[in-house]
Amino acid sequence: MSVIVPIQSEQQERVISATEAYIFQASAALEFSFELIPVVFNLKGKVAGMYKVKQAQRVIRYNPYIFAKYFIENLKTTVPHEVAHYVVDIIYGLRNTLPHGKEWRNVMAMFNVDSSVTCSFEMDGIPTKQYKRYSYFCSCRTYELTKIRHNRALKGVCYNCRKCKQILIAKND
Repeated sequence: MSVIVPIQSEQQERVISATEAYIFQASAALEFSFELIPVVFNLKGKVAGMYKVKQAQRVIRYNPYIFAKYFIENLKTTVPHEVAHYVVDIIYGLRNTLPHGKEWRNVMAMFNVDSSVTCSFEMDGIPTKQYKRYSYFCSCRTYELTKIRHNRALKGVCYNCRKCKQILIAKND
């Protein structure tokens, strides 16, 4: 298995152009002037794209590794998918809609793109985040919890065994 090399500047420019084209298409169809927003290629893991709002800053993030492996497919699906989230946010607000609700599906239909929520790409060679695992036990078995769940347990969240229903206890490693 070889590691995928992320897309370079030429392909990134094509993705940015496609993103802008969908924003312009939405502006024309809805008679509303949508601002162009930053597009970055810093997403990692198993997600191809993400529309994000943080402190009133809007950005579309793409995974350069998944785009490298499935460039054309992502231009046709992921780019309009994320732009549709942006359009729905501006028109309706994120709090007033479901992430892939009827408003989002209507925008996808306006783009003439299938409104499937996820895609099923083979992830061989795509770098993914590896979480450290922590051992927890009960009377019947041992569990390996991710660092996220381990930190939550340290803050008082209790996890129970699915079989014996006992609270899981951290092993001292």
